[in-house]
Amino acid sequence: MIDGAEIVFAPETDAHRGPPPTMRCNQNSWSLYGVVVMTLTGWLALGASPASAVDGTELNSSVGVWAPLLPSLGTSSGDSIGTIVGLGGHHRFDGYLTSVESNVRYGVTDTTQMINVDAIMRDTWDFGNHHLSAGFGYSMMNWDQDAGNESIDSDYQGAKIVAGWETVFGRTPIWLDLSLGLYDLNGRYSSGMIADEISDFATTYGIDLKTDVNVFGVPSRLVLGINYLDNFAAWQAGQIGTDDGVVLTGAIEFSLF
Repeated sequence: MIDGAEIVFAPETDAHRGPPPTMRCNQNSWSLYGVVVMTLTGWLALGASPASAVDGTELNSSVGVWAPLLPSLGTSSGDSIGTIVGLGGHHRFDGYLTSVESNVRYGVTDTTQMINVDAIMRDTWDFGNHHLSAGFGYSMMNWDQDAGNESIDSDYQGAKIVAGWETVFGRTPIWLDLSLGLYDLNGRYSSGMIADEISDFATTYGIDLKTDVNVFGVPSRLVLGINYLDNFAAWQAGQIGTDDGVVLTGAIEFSLF
């Protein structure tokens, strides 16, 4: 009580939990990513609701900026910037550690298209305001890279292992999600009458940093991600082979349910 006026603090609300080697990139892509990081820092300074473990059911849509930095093809450097959209959700079984989650993402630039589907089963352990999770499941990615009359498709089928840590920074929930993808890669190159194929094993390494924010009063979640692909189909010295690639993502998730 100060000067007869009572100060009432609003109750905290639960926020649902959503769930390397040499990297190639150009200066513009890193500048873009720097803007996204500074935006995250500003939102963290504003604060948000405290975090809690994944409970119940959640369905989200997302839209953001997507920068695949891939092997060069023809006259294209392989580095481009475009848009990524997604739909994902999870359900945690009442009274159990286990939740199921899935997502579908589509990314497009002027030279590259990608569709990704994941279906994951994850367990979450609660430690007060901190939560540790781990799981695994099915994952696939289909990539189409074009430059003039040249085209390369990279199809990934395999498994994904995930681990996450959720905590609170002040009043702001922070999620750190790590992923390891283990895939069979099938690559196909075509240019006029020339065609070639390759099959190989590929590994991906991903890091996502997430936090709850408010965008014009709408509860949302900011997601910054980086994904490293150790093998990506590439046309080199007149034959198909593999090279590495990096994918940068900055997106906003909106809750649908």
